[in-house]
Amino acid sequence: MESAVYELYRRGKVWLNYCLDRVIGLCDMILMDAYQLPWSAGQSMAKHIARYVGDVSWLLRALPRLPAYKLVGANWTIVVVGTEQSLGEVRHLFEQEADRRELGRVALWTLSTQIQHWFAEGVDLIVCELGHIHPWPLRAALTFTVPIWIQQILTIPDPPDRLLVGRRIKGIRCKIKQAQKAGFTYRFSQAKSDFDYFYYHIYLPFIKKRHGDLAMVTPYQDQWQRWFTRGGLVLVTQHDQLAAGTLCYTANHTCYYIEGGIVEADPDLFRRGINAVNIWYAITWAHDQGVKLFDMGGTHAWRSNGSFVSKHRWGAHVVRRKRIYGMWTFLAQDLSPSLQEYIDKLGFISEVGGKFCGVLLHTDPVPIAQTAINEQLSVAKNQGLDGLLVISPGSKQAMYDVEA
Repeated sequence: MESAVYELYRRGKVWLNYCLDRVIGLCDMILMDAYQLPWSAGQSMAKHIARYVGDVSWLLRALPRLPAYKLVGANWTIVVVGTEQSLGEVRHLFEQEADRRELGRVALWTLSTQIQHWFAEGVDLIVCELGHIHPWPLRAALTFTVPIWIQQILTIPDPPDRLLVGRRIKGIRCKIKQAQKAGFTYRFSQAKSDFDYFYYHIYLPFIKKRHGDLAMVTPYQDQWQRWFTRGGLVLVTQHDQLAAGTLCYTANHTCYYIEGGIVEADPDLFRRGINAVNIWYAITWAHDQGVKLFDMGGTHAWRSNGSFVSKHRWGAHVVRRKRIYGMWTFLAQDLSPSLQEYIDKLGFISEVGGKFCGVLLHTDPVPIAQTAINEQLSVAKNQGLDGLLVISPGSKQAMYDVEA
């Protein structure tokens, strides 16, 4: 009898999660397309409702329990509560060779108590994948949240060549000039044959090569129906031979960079900087369409991430993602100096009142020198962030201006 009831519950939960996924997908589309409403108040209301409904759906999908895992490495022990995807990301970030142990499933309303048990057992760090709405507060000496995804937006100057001025972008500028001398150019296409080639010979090989087991592959039909039919492909060629491509579309004075890649993930083309050339030609095409902003797409919210680095070098600014996304809550009671240093090196990003700040941990009782804070704040702003969030045991301080 119990097994029959459990099976009924399991099937019901699978069906419910399927429905919630569809709701979240609908909310994503509203957040992307709210600009089509005729008045600004309606746009704001639609986005507010869509984000709230999406966040509630995220919570309902997580209920009643989430799986928990322990990563035991040579240096640290970390507990991850959430999906296999988050487990893989955390393992990749902290210690890829860490031994993985399953801890079962934890009820969300008991998570706070369970966290204290894990700390008592000697766990160094706990990472919980949760939505924006979580009715049961989590507490520890050091606590901060990180959006799993952020968006990076670039303002296109007139002419766009002004983007290539300055020391920060010197390497990209040289690769673009070398590529142009070698006969690389671009063309725009809305042909299905080009889309088929892009999906199977550019997008799939590139994303799998770049992200390996962590690659999140968008299905063919989703790319076709949701994005390609709205826009098209900016295809980079050398003497009429395809080398790379970008799937993008324009709307609301913005060009949206959806996916991009290099033909068959060719390592020689990658070494020659064709990935940067690919982005440059997409920006050039966007400028020719008369748009002012270039949305460079979603990025994981840590500044050591290669995608984040390549985008901020163009001068992109960090903004909130126009989709429903999860959050990582980091908790620690007594961080070792080595783990604190490593977390600071990863360069996590946190959202504070709608602004995005670089996270800086400080557990030393001696206050940080103002010159050191100003230096870190300057770095964060150069990376397209709004400021710096200094986190000490029991306190958080957001800073936005470099003091003279």
